[in-house]
Amino acid sequence: MLGLGAATGFLTGVLVWALISGINLVQRLAWSEQVPSWQILVVPTVGGLLVGLLVWKVVPESAGGGIVTTMEALAIRGGRLSRRIPFAGTLATSVALGTGASGGREGPIVLLGGSVGSSIGQAMRLDEQRMRSLVAAGVAAGIGATFNAPIGGMLFAIEMLLGGIRRAGSLQVVVVASVVSAVTARQLVGESLPIFQARGDFGLGEPVELLLYAALGLTAVLVGYGFRRGEDVFGRLFGRLRHRIGVPFTLAAAGLGVGVIAVIFPQVLGEGSHLPGIPGTREPIQAMLDGGFGTTWAAVGLLLALVVAKLVATLLSVGSGSAVGTFAPTLFTGAALGAAFGIAATRAIGPELVQPGAFALVGMAAVFAATARAPLTAILIVFELTGSYDLVLPLMLSVGIAMFVTEILGWESIYLHQLRQRGVVFGQVDDLDVLQTVTVGEVMSDRDANTVSASTDRDGLRQRFVATGAHGLVVVDEQGRLVGVVAISDLERDGRTAGEVCTRKALTVTAADPAFRAVRRMASLDVGRLPVIDPNTREVVGVLRRSDVVRAYQRGISRSLGAQQRAASGRLRDLAGVGFIEIVLQPGSPMADCPVREIGWPERSVLTSVRRAGEVLVPRGDTVLQVGDELVVLTGTPDELRDLAAPETAATPPVTRDTV
Repeated sequence: MLGLGAATGFLTGVLVWALISGINLVQRLAWSEQVPSWQILVVPTVGGLLVGLLVWKVVPESAGGGIVTTMEALAIRGGRLSRRIPFAGTLATSVALGTGASGGREGPIVLLGGSVGSSIGQAMRLDEQRMRSLVAAGVAAGIGATFNAPIGGMLFAIEMLLGGIRRAGSLQVVVVASVVSAVTARQLVGESLPIFQARGDFGLGEPVELLLYAALGLTAVLVGYGFRRGEDVFGRLFGRLRHRIGVPFTLAAAGLGVGVIAVIFPQVLGEGSHLPGIPGTREPIQAMLDGGFGTTWAAVGLLLALVVAKLVATLLSVGSGSAVGTFAPTLFTGAALGAAFGIAATRAIGPELVQPGAFALVGMAAVFAATARAPLTAILIVFELTGSYDLVLPLMLSVGIAMFVTEILGWESIYLHQLRQRGVVFGQVDDLDVLQTVTVGEVMSDRDANTVSASTDRDGLRQRFVATGAHGLVVVDEQGRLVGVVAISDLERDGRTAGEVCTRKALTVTAADPAFRAVRRMASLDVGRLPVIDPNTREVVGVLRRSDVVRAYQRGISRSLGAQQRAASGRLRDLAGVGFIEIVLQPGSPMADCPVREIGWPERSVLTSVRRAGEVLVPRGDTVLQVGDELVVLTGTPDELRDLAAPETAATPPVTRDTV
């Protein structure tokens, strides 16, 4: 895994270099050295049209950045992303940012890095847990390389994707990928990679300044609300527009809107850190850090206008579905807000007390924290972006205030909010540990009672719903392979058969998956059943329902008690050549309905406990075993025991698990 993490980091670092080179190439091709006003209108419009074609036909995953798409893949697809994303996504983002779409490359590079990790994981046929680790490693590598901030990249992956350090089971893989990616990109891109520099002698002067930084944290929440609310509004607006004129023309219209804003405020074009040769402009975020906007009240007005202009331009680009993200715009608006706040404080209090550049630096972290709700990432990434560690107290205070207010307001991360808008709940529940010991195959329901043929007509489908009392059924073809899932509400759709009205993109699990994974997928889309398929043939072998989850939880609790019993007994004796195995009695087993004393147990075998309906029974000679009982046996001849318990009419062996 460390080797795969390093490979993910290296390839992601190369992709970052390719993306930066692609953006620079498109800028040189699209913009002249002296840019006239008409070009500011035309280039973003044509660029939006080209990106719209790519998003529409080639790489729809890039729409709206990529962070949300990556989180969705982790939530419902086990981290599996399309292998075309690294190449097509790089092209789409290069065209978008090179032609002036207002956004950042950080969101797309999260998707690109995650897809690199996913592609490596799929090629190596890794299980879901390791796949998630590699995707998170790719995300950390992307952020670490694009910002030259390996610590910030690591923390972003941990806070946003892995649910905190406590759940980051493969932390070392994430760390290795982030470091390797940052070093690779630094070698390929060179000294131009560090984006901003804190050239001023920043630091905390009088303690009274902390009150100003606290007020800045409160103000940052307003900008965070603008991003949060604006994405909802613009998303709905462009959603309706896409249905009318199509994806390419929608992005072209959004590009025209960005161009109109850029005629007045050209600083909103692109990332806000590298602009084409437009007269009278420079890198705006660096100018805010350097105090390049002056210290007049007019400068305050200009900076506040830039906050609004950049916010609206970004919402146009991201809301329409361009291949750009909101990460960099939060830094831009935060720097503008902080600089305006610092200049206003300078005018009101005096230049000897307040440094506007310091407030711009702190504002970047505060707005990002209020928007993404990732405080550690916000603080560390600003440190690494600027190389300045002199403002640690103001940074912590301002970010802490922003987080405190958003917590009171009940806000979640803007990325989680967007994911929820798609109907996906991202997260890991704390009390699912017992379900890791139970497989889906042990508790799934019978296939025939929960499936319907794709050729069944609407009347037959209605009759099947009435006969089964179910709210949903799994649709299969003539070979028993999965077609989709149909619910009662789907009967309102146009179509004559179950195959025509069903939802074809259905979440699935395999019989070997742990039950907790199935529960997480069911919860992510709030569905009541999952098809259980053979991963090789996609043949449906069963269905997992909510009632099955209850049985899985009961069985998991029972096994947890059994594990505690075995741990206690293991401390009392050290037996060589024997181990515990678990056997679940299946229908047709000769052990079923038979007293313990009448069973011809193999030599060196001791039945230690029987778990039935959530209770642990101490077996006696007259204890009658039943179908569904879980036997815990200490044995030195496990194969003989499995043969003894095997169903006489079944084609498959009994469900067993070696536990020690």
